[in-house]
Amino acid sequence: MKPIALRFRLLCCSILLIVAAGAAEVAEFQIRSGLPNVAAKIARGAEVRVAFLGGSITAAPGWRVYILDHLRRTHPRVTFSEIHAAVSGTGSNYGAMRLRRDVLRHQPDLLFVEFAVNDGAGSPRVEAQMEGIVRQTWSTHPSTDICFVYTVSEGQLKDLLAGGMQSTARSMENVAVHYGIPSFNFGGEIARRVAAGSLVFSAPASEKADSVGNDRRGRLIFTRDKTHPTDAGHHVYAERLAAALPHFFRAGQPSPHSLPDPVRDEHWARARLVTVPEVDHDDLWLAVPPGDPHLTTQGGENLVPPLWVAFEPGAKIEFRFNGTVFGLIGLKGPENGQFRVTVDDRDSETGTLFDSFSSPGRFLLKPWFFSKTIAPGEHRVRIEILATKIDKAAIMAKAGTPITDPKPFAAHGLYLGGFLIVGDPIGTKPPAPERTTPFTTLDLPVVPTPPPGYTLAWADEFDGTALDATRWLHRIGERYWSTQLPTNVSVHDGQLWLACKKEKAGKSDYTAGGVISKRVFRYGYYEARFKVPPTKGWHTSFWMMHHPGADSAAHAGSRQEIDVCENDSITPLRYGANLHEWAPVHFGRGHRTVNTPDESAEFHVWGCEFTPKKVTYYFDGRIVLVNDATVIPDHGDMSIWLTVIASPLGKTDAVDESRLPVYAVFDYVRFYSK
Repeated sequence: MKPIALRFRLLCCSILLIVAAGAAEVAEFQIRSGLPNVAAKIARGAEVRVAFLGGSITAAPGWRVYILDHLRRTHPRVTFSEIHAAVSGTGSNYGAMRLRRDVLRHQPDLLFVEFAVNDGAGSPRVEAQMEGIVRQTWSTHPSTDICFVYTVSEGQLKDLLAGGMQSTARSMENVAVHYGIPSFNFGGEIARRVAAGSLVFSAPASEKADSVGNDRRGRLIFTRDKTHPTDAGHHVYAERLAAALPHFFRAGQPSPHSLPDPVRDEHWARARLVTVPEVDHDDLWLAVPPGDPHLTTQGGENLVPPLWVAFEPGAKIEFRFNGTVFGLIGLKGPENGQFRVTVDDRDSETGTLFDSFSSPGRFLLKPWFFSKTIAPGEHRVRIEILATKIDKAAIMAKAGTPITDPKPFAAHGLYLGGFLIVGDPIGTKPPAPERTTPFTTLDLPVVPTPPPGYTLAWADEFDGTALDATRWLHRIGERYWSTQLPTNVSVHDGQLWLACKKEKAGKSDYTAGGVISKRVFRYGYYEARFKVPPTKGWHTSFWMMHHPGADSAAHAGSRQEIDVCENDSITPLRYGANLHEWAPVHFGRGHRTVNTPDESAEFHVWGCEFTPKKVTYYFDGRIVLVNDATVIPDHGDMSIWLTVIASPLGKTDAVDESRLPVYAVFDYVRFYSK
């Protein structure tokens, strides 16, 4: 795709109006009071904090990322800081509840609000929720500029093709008009291109796209699932909004925003999230520790509230509040069961956070709301875990994802993050202060490494003057952006050095290197001490997998790949740990992203214990991941790989050539057996 900056000029003259399917003209955007406070900060060269509140379309690395990039390119003197507050699968109801926690405490200058798809259909309640977002924002930070953006799903397209708006957008526009908030309808351009035959809204994965995202007939493929844009689709969203922003910036005069009388008396300005530590609960509820895998799959920093879990039937929490709306927020996943919510010992409802997307290793936030009317006033609420077992197999099978391993689904509990109310809590305790620094593995307890019972069986301390050819093969050939060369591998100063260079070789503009052990291993404890290159563009890994050139007598088996560390040097503050099965077909068997101190600044120790039952991953003596090894039917023999390549992985856009050559440096590698 062409950069937004190159396509921006082509859009300016056409952006004001969209003609939908020969029907009435639909405004693509409304300027209203514009974004004058942001424009004033840009003019002064001051930092601008941009918040994105929305669902999965905004959480994706798409229009959000491209708009930030556009702002940074067009205003190079200004620092634009991102407040990532997009939570997949949630609408303006949960958005209003978590606004203070996820957005307002970060003091945004500009707030984009995107819920037109996840809110489903317009309603007075959608208006009340969106109005709550506006009134909370301006009562806390009157100078924050707000912009509503309206995404589109295939089910909403018919309204746009008929010259109207998505029904959710119509409700949201009632709020935007009342408060003078600028708005942008992404759906207008999509409908125009559908009507013109230049865009197909959705195409299956089997329909291949070319390098710019078009099908074989030259039509841009907008989604693969009728909702979430492809990368090409996200570029369309970002290009159109980028062309509208100058109009927004030129409008209005910088000043604090005032709050007029509300549109709806039942607006959600009093919406809030109350965390579990603020209320009374029995001893069956346990705090989920930082770094638990349940906290790592939700995108964005610190978007999961402090989490508590209970599995025992009868575990309960009681809560009092004065208000009109009650719900809860938790994590969906395979371990969820059924719970009951009772209000004032009269009305009760059963619920669950389990759904057909609750697959192992995928723990995403999910809100649940009490559906019965709650009259204004004081109320006592009780949440309790039920003994009822959900038919999880039937739910997953109906969705076309049958359960093949029942073990991850055996528990029936609740991972609870807090309570969602419109009103005020009664009798709560002050919440414990949440950490403001990112969690890293150094917050985990240290355990013995290697685990008890192991003795050293093989090692290379790299104490010589050259690579030991009796122990190692060179990794060669092209991979992603680099060609791997033996000349990039050296041993000196007691370390193995893998060079990363700007150097033409074959079709590659860069060269790198790696080594593969001739000896093969299976069960035992593996360990390496190393540091990664200090500049973006390089994928450094310590991993084990079968290599046909290592030992002709080795048993390949299912060709499991154990990735103890995969770091993309665009950020030295995290890495991935993985388990793959490659034969007869590929399956991902468990992944985790691990937050760490700077992996390029000093040496760290990565370890892995492989047994017939499990694969346990370590960082500096802390257990960071445990995978079930029994899901792989035939464990094979593996070589140890120490490698670095130039690659686009980890959202890397290019190699930083300013510091080349750089090196991945390995201090030692060891294998222990029982």
